[in-house]
Amino acid sequence: MKHLKKLIQRRLLVAALAAVCMPSAVLAQGSGYPNKPVRLVVPFAAGGPNDVMGRVLAQQLTQLSGQSFVVENKAGAGGVIGTDAVAKAVPDGYTLAFISGPFTMAPALQARMPYDTLKDLAPVTKVAESPMVMLVPSSSRFRNAQELMEFAKKNPDKLNYGSGGIGSTPHLTTELLGNVTGARFTHVPYKGGGESIKALMAGEIDVLIDSITSTEGPLASGRVKAVAVGQAKRIAKWPDVPTFSEVGIQKFGVTHWVGVVAPAKVPADVLNTLHGLIVKALKAPEVSKKFNELGAEPVGNASADFQKFIAEEVGNWKKTVKDANIQAQ
Repeated sequence: MKHLKKLIQRRLLVAALAAVCMPSAVLAQGSGYPNKPVRLVVPFAAGGPNDVMGRVLAQQLTQLSGQSFVVENKAGAGGVIGTDAVAKAVPDGYTLAFISGPFTMAPALQARMPYDTLKDLAPVTKVAESPMVMLVPSSSRFRNAQELMEFAKKNPDKLNYGSGGIGSTPHLTTELLGNVTGARFTHVPYKGGGESIKALMAGEIDVLIDSITSTEGPLASGRVKAVAVGQAKRIAKWPDVPTFSEVGIQKFGVTHWVGVVAPAKVPADVLNTLHGLIVKALKAPEVSKKFNELGAEPVGNASADFQKFIAEEVGNWKKTVKDANIQAQ
């Protein structure tokens, strides 16, 4: 009997030590989440930088958790359709949204939202961010951002700027620039960001402000040139491009960002496990490498910080839309 008791104690000790040494994937399964495939809804069409980052993250999460994280593209209404599907999904952590800037712009642009941006979705973490960059055609008469902005101030609406459509990030970002500086441009919306970049390369528009993730290819080809970048310091890959602050444009720190949200009533322990998995995934060298190739930096901040950021962005874009007299649709 005494021998049996010692044997049981020894096995319990071995089991406890094994649990401590267990890989994170097994621990995640042991906590109950995830124990089946997870849908990561990208509310835009496949193929863009956001979609690519979502797939890179999903692949790494699959490796870490031992369960499939499957990307599902559900485009429409500036990201609202796909995000609405997630807001109304069963709040168990198995349906998530891979959101970006339009998530915080939609409340200012949509007369009726099918969900409450601040109440119906739980922020998990900001996944990555990249700077917005001001671009002009390679043949542009403007040698730098100062010349372009001075002309736009003295000649209101004489310069055209492009975007991927009304309410897109380039649209509202350029309107914000006008509010901050007093410069005025004429908006030329296209059917998607790719079309606006083609228009810039062809010289059909004078300026485009878009994310480096969307424009690095044309920039590297030399068919467009960057005259300012919207972050605190210059981009290492493009050291000759000054920041907006350096060219005299203050209080203009817009970035392109992506993040993960879940339905609002997902249990806290599930959200915590998910947050931990994503943060660990973002530290993987292969993820950082791919994001950096796209011009993005991994983030992985606290859920509370991401929630605060979203609330501030919603307020800022509502003010921008009101100041620009853009009518909600």
